[in-house]
Amino acid sequence: NDHSHGSKSKVAENDESPSGFTGRSAVILLAALAVHSILEMTALGLADTFGDSALLSLSIALHQPAESIALLVAFLKSGMPKPEIVKFLSIFSCMGPIGVAIGMAVNDFASPVVDATMLAVVAGTFVYVGATEVIPEEWEDSEHKWKKFFALISGIVSIFAITQYTMTLEGGF
Repeated sequence: NDHSHGSKSKVAENDESPSGFTGRSAVILLAALAVHSILEMTALGLADTFGDSALLSLSIALHQPAESIALLVAFLKSGMPKPEIVKFLSIFSCMGPIGVAIGMAVNDFASPVVDATMLAVVAGTFVYVGATEVIPEEWEDSEHKWKKFFALISGIVSIFAITQYTMTLEGGF
């Protein structure tokens, strides 16, 4: 006997849309990307130099549109009603400013260990989301598999090149 009186949210349902996505899986992706966004923007708020701020801003600007589009596509494929999608995407858009505010608030107290720990967590969440949500979703459809493969390899090589370049600017090896 159901006593919910129709109050069950579309997100809580486990029904799959025709594309195989659920509102729940889209919300899980939202949660993972929201944590990642807060952490990376906290790292930006913690940046002490213009160079660090510029590099973090560039890196965020290069991948944030892809994250946002992946999130939008996940919600659209779930079949969730558009007003709910707008609500969830609005929540996601607030995560960046919250992260910067946190970083700026703790900047005076952050030791190098805190900075390194935050950057490790940021990188870990990014790899986790990519490895468990974005990449598997892209490989489900075999269309354009070589283009996808070369795009993935290009991204990896680009990150490596940028890392090497910034190390030379900082006097590393």
